Amino acid sequence: MTNTTKDIPEDAIKTRLYAKGTWKLESVAHFGGDETGIADMCLLRDPDGNPFIPAASIAGAARSYLASTRLNWKDYSHPNGIKKEPEELRKFFGGAGKDDTMSALIVADAKCVTKDAKTFIRDGVRIERKPSIAADGAKYDVEVVERKTEFQLEFVCIIRKGDCKSEYKKLFLALLHGFENEDIRLGARTRRGYGRGRVNNWDIRDLKMKKPQHVLAWLSGIDWNSSVGKSNKLTPTSLPKDQRKYFRIEADFQLRTSLLIRSASTELDEPGMEHPDSNGNPVDNEEEVKYKLPDMVHLHSNGKPVIPGTSFAGAFRHRATLIAKTIGWSDDNVNKMFGYVKEKKSDNTQQADAQASRVWIEEKLVENVKSQWQDRVAIDRFTGGSLQSALFNQKPVYPCPIKAKTQTNVRLRLTIEEPEKAEIGLLLLTLRDFWYGHAALGGEASNGRGTLQGIKAKLIYKDTHAKECELIAKNKHMKVKNGDAVLSAENLQCYVNAAQNYKNRPTASRRPANNDKEEETDAE
Repeated sequence: MTNTTKDIPEDAIKTRLYAKGTWKLESVAHFGGDETGIADMCLLRDPDGNPFIPAASIAGAARSYLASTRLNWKDYSHPNGIKKEPEELRKFFGGAGKDDTMSALIVADAKCVTKDAKTFIRDGVRIERKPSIAADGAKYDVEVVERKTEFQLEFVCIIRKGDCKSEYKKLFLALLHGFENEDIRLGARTRRGYGRGRVNNWDIRDLKMKKPQHVLAWLSGIDWNSSVGKSNKLTPTSLPKDQRKYFRIEADFQLRTSLLIRSASTELDEPGMEHPDSNGNPVDNEEEVKYKLPDMVHLHSNGKPVIPGTSFAGAFRHRATLIAKTIGWSDDNVNKMFGYVKEKKSDNTQQADAQASRVWIEEKLVENVKSQWQDRVAIDRFTGGSLQSALFNQKPVYPCPIKAKTQTNVRLRLTIEEPEKAEIGLLLLTLRDFWYGHAALGGEASNGRGTLQGIKAKLIYKDTHAKECELIAKNKHMKVKNGDAVLSAENLQCYVNAAQNYKNRPTASRRPANNDKEEETDAE
């Protein structure tokens, strides 16, 4: 007896969607492995020794992204937010509930397709907030994959007879769109600039299980060189409304002085590296060069000087904390913005507590700079002479001669999720201090390094839709140019006033009595 359409079971597969693309890293990334290798945090590697991204990490990041775009912040950030996911999203990714089905999305491990992918060991240290010094025993190092490394991403979406085909297609395309727009970050420390990448082009196959040719293509394995099932019509033309709210700062600065974010000198062929001999002349002999490497250089990624998100986040948080304390905020208010970790005490009287940062800061290249060798010596504070055996050398970066007033050395891209008005005001006050050179970036700030001068900035506020305004430097002052009504000079001042009069700040404010007048002057 021949089956009719009515006899087809609800779980019969009607459509298989395939997508393959090359994900190229725009920043370094860390995909956690074991702790038995060359660093405290080693990379996850396949049997051939190549780094790879586990499918569970990709699926988790994709689910988090789609949930954040569809849920309001209270539901998304709630510990039980997964239970409030839309039904179609929960079916798409599956779950462990009693009535949940298996995932309609199949994700493969992302293999590294870059030959001889470069990795690097980055040093880190936890800073004590109050004394602003390195915490005892908190030194660590992280193995990272360098920029421009490529991984192959592959997804399969299985749509059955009882599924909502149109909704699954929207979710699948929204997922691909997130990788195209750098909205989905992979790996660890994504809020501090790691794991940012992009897929420029997706190769998509739409196989209909009613067509014999498509069934044969599935049974024999997808031939990506074949045109069977290839679809150019699957484009994210009707994506669901993005529920995320954020405030973003994109600022350009010039370096007033040198900049040094310390890194060990390990490469002989570092671009711009000139190894002098004892007379200061460059050395060409590699046997001599290896003894002339500086003790420390500015941090590089794939041959380019960079400012890691951790360094900018640390400097920005430190300055924001000083401002917050001056206007009467508590540490808890700042911690709710930048995140915190309260370690569990040894006597088990306190549970470990942590909150992820709502502030995202990206890693950026340092542009239009040149590395220069610098010899230094420690001074004996008793005799006033040089300390014996204390000669050391460094290779900080210095700004190249300015060819244009808008020539940029340092860029900042900071985003805060679901901000309050007072939090936006605090970020604006902190930006102002970096803009005028009152706050420094990187190491040896007490020696004059890392001082910046603001050139221009773009402020973006996303609520129901994005509003923008531009800040420029004019007559050595920060001016608002082409501001949206929501981000006009008057409204920016309202954000600053909200920070100064924050309802949650303690009653014993340390804010000077004439502070309001100063803010009105500086916010021109």
